[in-house]
Amino acid sequence: MATLPHADKHIFWVCLILAAGLFIGSFFCPPLGVIDPSILKAGGILVGMQALGIAGQNLANGNWVTFKHGETEVTIGDDDDGATK
Repeated sequence: MATLPHADKHIFWVCLILAAGLFIGSFFCPPLGVIDPSILKAGGILVGMQALGIAGQNLANGNWVTFKHGETEVTIGDDDDGATK
């Protein structure tokens, strides 16, 4: 199966457009002007997918990727000797 040369860029834009569409569309659905918490969760998940798409591109370019949340930090990448951290 062939892959797109920069599929992660497509993932970024698709997730961004879907998240923006969810936020904008929620204003026009009853009750008007109220964003439901499920819409906020879905938007957060889509933004997380954007981050994974960008991380994939950085890993493909040979860069390190670090995710931080509170006290937790995860770093992914290759050392010069081929060992992963």
